[in-house]
Amino acid sequence: MKLYFSDNLKKIDEGAREAFGYSENILMENAGSGCYRELLKLYDESFLKKANIIVICGKGNNGGDGLVLSRYLFNGGFNVKTVILAKKDLYKGIAGTNLDILTNLGAEIIEISENRRLPALSGIIGDAEIVVDAIFGIGLNREINGFFKDIIDLMDKKSVAGGADIICIDVPSGLNSDSGEFMGAAIKNNIKRVFTFGGLKVGFYINEGERLLLDEKITLIDINQPQRLLEEYCSGFEILSGEDILSYLPERNPAATKFDYGHLLVVAGSYGKSGAAYMASLSGFKGGAGLVTAAIPSALNDIMEIKTTEIMTYPAFDGGEGFFTEKSAEGIIDNALKGKTAVVIGPGIGLNAETKLFLRRLLTAIKVPVVLDADALNILSEDLGLLKDIKGKNDIVLTPHFKEMERLTGISREIIAKNPLKVGLDFAKEFGVYLILKGSSMYIFDKNGIDASVQVKHSPIMASGGSGDVLSGLIGSFACQGIPLYNAMRAASYLIVYSASDLSLRYGDFGVGAAEIAGNIPYAVKKLRSL
Repeated sequence: MKLYFSDNLKKIDEGAREAFGYSENILMENAGSGCYRELLKLYDESFLKKANIIVICGKGNNGGDGLVLSRYLFNGGFNVKTVILAKKDLYKGIAGTNLDILTNLGAEIIEISENRRLPALSGIIGDAEIVVDAIFGIGLNREINGFFKDIIDLMDKKSVAGGADIICIDVPSGLNSDSGEFMGAAIKNNIKRVFTFGGLKVGFYINEGERLLLDEKITLIDINQPQRLLEEYCSGFEILSGEDILSYLPERNPAATKFDYGHLLVVAGSYGKSGAAYMASLSGFKGGAGLVTAAIPSALNDIMEIKTTEIMTYPAFDGGEGFFTEKSAEGIIDNALKGKTAVVIGPGIGLNAETKLFLRRLLTAIKVPVVLDADALNILSEDLGLLKDIKGKNDIVLTPHFKEMERLTGISREIIAKNPLKVGLDFAKEFGVYLILKGSSMYIFDKNGIDASVQVKHSPIMASGGSGDVLSGLIGSFACQGIPLYNAMRAASYLIVYSASDLSLRYGDFGVGAAEIAGNIPYAVKKLRSL
C-alpha cells in the first residue's frame, strides 16, 4: 500500500476541490461518517449503547471530523459527550458549521478552553470507556506546549488510569505524520485504533510511530478522493502486503527441473562462524533455489559436510588458516562461479586483512547479482571506492543494519534511525546499489534512488543471531529464480518476518533460532497462499 507525506495529502485535497469540484464539506462528512461506521464494526453494539463516549475536538479540520462523528453518534442514540477546546466562536469554516449543527441538535457540548477546567475534563475522561482524539491532524508542524500539552498529557494518563480506549482520528495527536516523531506531547497509550483518511502516513512507520506499533492499529478509511490524485501524489514509498509478495512468487511448474530455479553460490564462513555459512545457504535452499553451493574456507569443509545434506560445498583454498585469503578468490572465480545465477557474500567471513583483499578481487569478477551482508559490509566500509569501481557493471544488494550503515556512510546511527528513508535513498542513488536497511522494520530501496518500501511487520523471534544471514540467503535464492532484485528483496523481507511470526504462534516469543526461521519458509509460503 502506498504511503503519503502531509504535503502529498494536501495536494490531493486541493486537487479534489480545484480540478473535480469537491467541497471541504464533502470530505469532512465522508471522514466523520467513515469513522462512525468503523466504530460500529470495532465494538459490539450492546457495549457501545452502554458506553460513555467522549469526543475531544480541536478547532481545526481534525476537530471538524470529530464533530461529524459526534453528530452520527448522537443521532444513533449513543451516549456521547463532545468536548471543544476553544470558545465556540473560534470554530470557523466547516468545523464551525458542524459545531453549529451539533448545537442545534441539542447534543451535549462541553467547553474546556482554559487550564482551570482541566479537573472537569479529568473527571469526564475518568468516566469514559471510549475517548476519541480529534485534536491535531496532519497539519501539526510545531512543538506542542502550554494548554494543549496539558490536555494531551491528561488524556494519555487518564486513559491508562481508567482503562479507556483511545480512538485517534487520522493521526494520534502530537505525532508528526511525516517524521513519526512526538512534537512535545502525544497520545501514546491505550490507542485502540487510528482511523486514518485518504492514505497511510509515512510517520506511522518510522521513529515513534513504529515504536507505537501503529501498523497493527490502523484502519484506512476511503473518503472518496479521486483515485487519479491518490496515484499522482503518492510519496513513492509503500508498505508490503501478503498480496504483493505472492505476486512475486508464482506457483512452481510441476514439469520443471532444478535447473529452472537457478544455482546460488554462498561465500561465507570462517573459524568460529561456520553457522553463518550454514544458515545463509540453508535459507537459499528453503527459499526455492534449484541448487545451492556453499563456498567456505577449506578448513571448515568437514564441518559443513556434516551439517548439510541438500547443499553442496566448495572448499576454497585457505592455507589451513580457516578464513578466505586473496588466493581463495582464484579457485572460486575459476570453478565455483561457473554456472551460478546469483551470489551471496559475507556472512561470517571475518575481517582478516587477507579476506579484505579476497573480497575486492572476487567482486570485480562476478557478473551475476550479488548480495553483500555482514562482514562484507564492514570490509566495504573501509573501501567504498570498490563500490564505485563496480558501479554499473553488476547488480549489487547491500543489507546493512543501522550500525553497519553508520560505518558505510559516516552518519551516526541515531540520525539514520530518525530518517532511514532519506539516508537509504541517498545512498542507493549515489552508489547505484539495491539496499535493505535493517532496524526492527526493514527499509528496502531500489537502485534508482526513487522507490522504497517498508516491511512493517515485527516478530520478537527476529531478535536473534543469524536472522540477517537467513535474509541474505533468501534474497539470493529469489534472485536465482529470476525474480527482479527489488521484488526479491521485498519478498525476502516480508517472508522472513512472516515465518518468524508463524513460529512464535507455536513456540512463544524467544528461543527459536534463525535456522528454524529458514526451515519454516516453505510452510510460510504455503500458509500465505492459503489465506
